Amino acid sequence: MAGNVITRFVRHVLMEREKTIPSEDALSVAQKVKEEYSYVCRDLASEFAAFDTDPSKVKKHTSKTQRGESFTFDVAFEQFLGPELFFSPEIFSSDFTTALPEVVDQAIQSCPIDYRRGLYKNIVLSGGSTMFSNFDKRL
Repeated sequence: MAGNVITRFVRHVLMEREKTIPSEDALSVAQKVKEEYSYVCRDLASEFAAFDTDPSKVKKHTSKTQRGESFTFDVAFEQFLGPELFFSPEIFSSDFTTALPEVVDQAIQSCPIDYRRGLYKNIVLSGGSTMFSNFDKRL
């Protein structure tokens, strides 16, 4: 799963909830939301509850269309739902069913037992999506 999958998912969630975003600008808006606001939450259910009880968690974002017109929209659950795809991929597609921590664990467990402790201590992540706040802690 790559960053473009997360961007498309964020676009889908935004377009369902926010009618003010022009469809021709939706992908670039989703990219901006992913890069500026996204983070990894510890627990999905408690994060939803926090958003329901604390309206200050919802961010206002102003952007411009390709034609230069301004529009404003709310950034809410998208902040944590995009990165959640790494940990609960089934919320996006039935094609992706194995969470990233499980993939890492399976890879390490397939190695000889003498190497496993060192491998668990030296997990290296790369790619822009690994820069989400708290990504390393959740993995």
